[in-house]
Amino acid sequence: MPENTRRRAEILSAVPTFFDEAGELDHATTKAHFTDLASRVDGVFVCGTTGEFPALDRAERRAVTEAALAVFGPDRVVVHVGAAATREAVALTRDAVAMGARRLATLTPYYLPADNGAVLRHFAAVTRAAGPAAVYGYLFSERSGVVVEPADFAAMAAETGLAGAKLSGLAADRFAEYRAALPASAGLWSGSDTRLAEVVRGGGNGVVSGLSSAFPDPFARLADAVAAGDADAERSSQARVDEVLAALCGTVEGIKLALSHLGRGTGALRMPAPEIGPEQRRRIARLAETAQAR
Repeated sequence: MPENTRRRAEILSAVPTFFDEAGELDHATTKAHFTDLASRVDGVFVCGTTGEFPALDRAERRAVTEAALAVFGPDRVVVHVGAAATREAVALTRDAVAMGARRLATLTPYYLPADNGAVLRHFAAVTRAAGPAAVYGYLFSERSGVVVEPADFAAMAAETGLAGAKLSGLAADRFAEYRAALPASAGLWSGSDTRLAEVVRGGGNGVVSGLSSAFPDPFARLADAVAAGDADAERSSQARVDEVLAALCGTVEGIKLALSHLGRGTGALRMPAPEIGPEQRRRIARLAETAQAR
């Protein structure tokens, strides 16, 4: 592909779920954050890992999905409907489709061990419930305990109608293998958001980026630079996104703390997480201050 016609990466911000001081869903901050992101990224990935989905009940997942769809519209929202139980994943799928969602993602089953047959049945139940909506498999073995090899995933996709995948952790490190195993028509996104250029050049569609939910502009500039084939702009933009990763460490708690410095939410998590040390807190505060000054 000529440099000046390279596909532009789709940046889907993996948004955190905002909670108020009482630990309840913060609807006002959620809406304000979606509104702020709408002109700065290509879309959002909601109720995923960054969104602490295991800590959300079904009604809260519906509320977050409804808020995202109201701001972004159905083509710019990917709703994560993953759950440990297939029954729950199917119910969440039906909820999302009933609200107008057209793009869904589902994590493999998790907690209890699951072989390829169990994963296949799980994916098949979700794709049946989704009807015409596109469903992407979500592979994150460090969180789910389930490894699906590239060739096996490609066979599952062919049998169930999965439209592609979101790869995180070790699966993202094997991006090229999954790309080679899947047909060219299958969509493929990486959760390793700072490797955007590598993903685009490797035939991927883009990144699902938790870091961009706090600092979207460096990622948008990097996507533009890669698409334009502008090597100088790519180097400077890559340095910026690497700086974001170094400060936030790619964690939900780092992302939420940064957002609280930017006036978005309390920084509170529902799920237990490590304490952020004083030096990292200072780095995050400086990064947020610099972003606000620009």
